Amino acid sequence: MKSQSLDPDLLTSRARPRADARAHGGNQRAEEPARDPKGRFAKGHSGNPKGRPPGISNPRRPVIDFSRPLVPGALSRLVERKPWLLRPILAQLLPPARAIDPAERLGISIRSLHNAAEFQRALQTVCAAVSAGEIGIREAGHIARQVRTQMRALRRLARLQRRAVRLANKVNPLPPPLG
Repeated sequence: MKSQSLDPDLLTSRARPRADARAHGGNQRAEEPARDPKGRFAKGHSGNPKGRPPGISNPRRPVIDFSRPLVPGALSRLVERKPWLLRPILAQLLPPARAIDPAERLGISIRSLHNAAEFQRALQTVCAAVSAGEIGIREAGHIARQVRTQMRALRRLARLQRRAVRLANKVNPLPPPLG
């Protein structure tokens, strides 16, 4: 497959001249290049001068316009006649499906990991799932990042707790034990 060149067009445009150009008594299009010096289409010139071919629908147009009232049973009759429209109609009506977290799918609760052994067990489960083909490499990387974030948060919490104990001991030092 060959890519489209972004160099300025050396040939003049074959598009019809605009009405305002004809009104001023000439074909200005023939003089203007179709692309600017950076290779982008010049103003008034399109990469697709003929537009969308007839019979090709607009992909952004909704299948059913739900802003108008529908006749009862109209959707079911439509789907009976054109079953391939069922999925686009449902995509319009239903909210998007929630993606299941890969850690949740493997039965790993990231928030319940509290020590090195649990972190290691979770990552071993992830490696086993990748080797079995249950999850992909990208999902495994996502879980590993979640585990690392949890591990860092627990380290930070432990550091803060140690600092709080040190500060409390400086403010209120413990009396030496009697004995």
